[in-house]
Amino acid sequence: MKSISIISILILTSSWVWGDGLLREVTFNDGTRLVLRLKDQSITFKNFLNNNETKSLELNLSEINELHFTSSNPIQRLDKINELLDQLRDENFKQRENAAAKLGSLADGFQSILKTNIENSLDPEVRWRLRRVLNNLPPQRSLGFDQMRSQTNKFKGQIISFSDTAKYHGSSIPLNRTSVKSIKEIPDKILRSGHSVITDINSPEIPITNTMIDFNSSPEGKILRAGQNINRIYEKVGVSFLSLRPNSYLTVSPKEIEGIQRGNSATNHRPLFEGNISGRFCNPENPVENRAVSFLGLRVGQVKPGGTTLTAFDSNNKKIEATTNSDGNQFIGISSKAPITHFTINANSEIDPTFSFDDLIFTELQSTNGNDSTGRTLLTLKNGDRISCKNFIFPNNLNDKDKELIIFPSSEPLENLSIKLNKIAAIHFNHSVPQDENPTPHLWCLLNDNSKLKINYNTGATPTTEIGEFPLSQLSLNAIWPSGKTLIGAEKKLTIPHNGAAILIRKDPVYVENYEIKSDSFEGTRKDSSKIKYIFSRMPSVWLNNSTEQLHPDMALTLIDGQKINFSSQSLFSYSKFTEKGVTLKLSDNKVFSLPFEKILSIYF
Repeated sequence: MKSISIISILILTSSWVWGDGLLREVTFNDGTRLVLRLKDQSITFKNFLNNNETKSLELNLSEINELHFTSSNPIQRLDKINELLDQLRDENFKQRENAAAKLGSLADGFQSILKTNIENSLDPEVRWRLRRVLNNLPPQRSLGFDQMRSQTNKFKGQIISFSDTAKYHGSSIPLNRTSVKSIKEIPDKILRSGHSVITDINSPEIPITNTMIDFNSSPEGKILRAGQNINRIYEKVGVSFLSLRPNSYLTVSPKEIEGIQRGNSATNHRPLFEGNISGRFCNPENPVENRAVSFLGLRVGQVKPGGTTLTAFDSNNKKIEATTNSDGNQFIGISSKAPITHFTINANSEIDPTFSFDDLIFTELQSTNGNDSTGRTLLTLKNGDRISCKNFIFPNNLNDKDKELIIFPSSEPLENLSIKLNKIAAIHFNHSVPQDENPTPHLWCLLNDNSKLKINYNTGATPTTEIGEFPLSQLSLNAIWPSGKTLIGAEKKLTIPHNGAAILIRKDPVYVENYEIKSDSFEGTRKDSSKIKYIFSRMPSVWLNNSTEQLHPDMALTLIDGQKINFSSQSLFSYSKFTEKGVTLKLSDNKVFSLPFEKILSIYF
């Protein structure tokens, strides 16, 4: 048995659309997410008002688009915070000190309450203490209150009464505020296509818990100035930017866009308001690690219908586009079942080459494989289900797709499951990608079966694959490129000569009619008989075959070092078996090679 800590997201398919009850997406505190049928019931809610008072109200679940539970009793926490705020004005110095210290451990999620008290307090010491508490708290990404939204209103406070029992694969699942994080209505568009484009800022499809960037100040509260490079300013909240225009960067402009917030908007620095922009979601603790979100939205200004497009990409680079359809300014957003890893904002130069944007909002950061921010391992199914498990047991023969994988879910409400291999899409392991500060130079090669392998080389020795030690001459190569660089030219139509190569140096490729890969260099001869030579470390992308044939491997592995191994009848490797320790591969020369689970990032079936 291979024990693996896994987070889950179970998204059921259309088989669940029919039946009694309300179809709702239920997210549990451990990250498990299920689409379940819930009975309609009355929800009692204690609504928090701006004057620190509360008002009770009742709504039926059928009237509610979204419920979001906090992990603790919010009204009780608020009462304690107000008590500590009063103690900041106590005559006893030690009492004031203790109150400030306790606020620091209790007020996360209630930052807005502290900011309001700073603005309203006439006591300079109170303001100073509260600013110090705020500076030590993380950026507020959601309110500390329970939240609820109907078709017409948003509420914050505390959900007093909620409990239910739902059925899942024949098992009864108890639902209550102890285990449930949120309950959401599922738009028909998400059920049908897996995504939804939103152009109304008041749409109930916009999640009520999100991070918002208004571009007026940094996460630390520092005022942003026009002309300042803000590409990496917001990495602490999980997003970085890049100008797609040479020699430019993202900056702020005092030009306002009418929207949720007023003040600065974001745009390219040079030239101002022109040039496309990209954004990438990242781990705030380690920005080089990618993250993903389920919703992304922003307000764009200076636009025309069809003039500006927000494009969201998932980890497989599949894209969803949302384009402006009005003049002046407009909100555009994208909700997706597949996690969004990065995005671009593009101007159609023929319609409107200029734009700026503001009020960027996005949901909770997830790992790039779609689980929550804890980065736990996932098992995903072909129907979109994602299952969290404490451990699982592989069948003896993975080639028999009717065999079952035994799954032990991590979520307490779920019982053990047996799922046929033909239903499984992938397993994503809980491994952090190591950051080698002094990596050994190597080559990457792309094979005709789309495998990506690491090539080791030394002066005087034949370059060989790290796995299996195959020389390059024995490989069906599509392309080679050096470590530390990105393969370019995959989207280009290349006319590669027979036994030749295409070298991507600049915009247009340089063709050679014959080439030789030596121990530390690539050499070729142009049509005019002139020679060209690159040592591996300075070599650009070199394409040896631009076959676009898409193979569908029987199974694929991605490793933590970036290598990808495809298994098919045309592949260099074939799958042998799973063991308790890892995967055994059979090489084309009939040798056997074992990969431990610790080196495997994902397994695709």
